[in-house]
Amino acid sequence: AVVSTQSTGGKLKKQIRAVQRLLRVETLPPTVVQENERKLEMLHNKIANLQASKVSDKYKMVRFFEKRKLFRRLKSALNSEEPDEQAVQGIRDKINYIVYYPLGEKYISLLPKEPYTDDAVIAKQTAMLSTIKDRVATGELEDASTTNWSKDRNLTQMRSLQATDLNQAKRRIHSQPAPEPPSMDGEVDDFFIIDRG
Repeated sequence: AVVSTQSTGGKLKKQIRAVQRLLRVETLPPTVVQENERKLEMLHNKIANLQASKVSDKYKMVRFFEKRKLFRRLKSALNSEEPDEQAVQGIRDKINYIVYYPLGEKYISLLPKEPYTDDAVIAKQTAMLSTIKDRVATGELEDASTTNWSKDRNLTQMRSLQATDLNQAKRRIHSQPAPEPPSMDGEVDDFFIIDRG
């Protein structure tokens, strides 16, 4: 069953109002007050995550196509007879910008149809680009432009590189291997012994 985000947001807002009304009652025991304050905080976090998810989904295709264009540019720049290192690095920085741009914020396109004229937008874009470039240079973030993005092979890797927050420095690329089952080393399990005596 698919639940629309609008109805979920409405339900969460109703729950918040109900908890707030409950907290206005002065005769509540302290444990109930504390429990409902925690619930209220949790509901506010859910609404914030829901709004960030909406923004993220809105710009998902734009980011995908920009990343695709930039990887094509990177490939052609690397395959040229004398690759210009400065141009290649500029393309790599732009790919990292797309991958590491905070998902909860409005995405500022690197390849708009018409150039930006608003100074605030240009300043925010260059600030974000330089922040991500510095974090990749220091090794705090992995260089996403060196990854071989194919259709299926690195789908999980691509998802793990995209974080909801730029402050999340450590990113897990591969999932942890499954734990080894305990070995029996000559021991006999009594469970499977059948006594027919």
